[in-house]
Amino acid sequence: MTEADILASTYDDLCSVYRPCKSLSEDGETEQLQRLVYEALPCSLSHPSGGRRQREQPTPKAGSDYTLFVRPEVEIKVSDILEIHQQGRLIKGIAGRGFYYPSHNEIPVTLFKERV
Repeated sequence: MTEADILASTYDDLCSVYRPCKSLSEDGETEQLQRLVYEALPCSLSHPSGGRRQREQPTPKAGSDYTLFVRPEVEIKVSDILEIHQQGRLIKGIAGRGFYYPSHNEIPVTLFKERV
């Protein structure tokens, strides 16, 4: 059993990954679509890093940063849309630039901004 297999045995969450792509519609216009890249991908979402509060005019917004852990062969790109199912909850976010290790990948995830 490899180190990647050992770490993967701790992945209790599931993730769907959508990648933005362009397509031509029937009338010849370019459309921005989201192509499903991975579905029900075993993963583990870390606890938030404490979150951060940003003050923007006129309404303040709150966001939290997470880290998604996946197997090393999984390729998640910057700006991929992530839908993570964690303990019965759906968490939606966008992927940042990942950190790649022989045993796992760490993908920074920023939740979509929500108004408070």
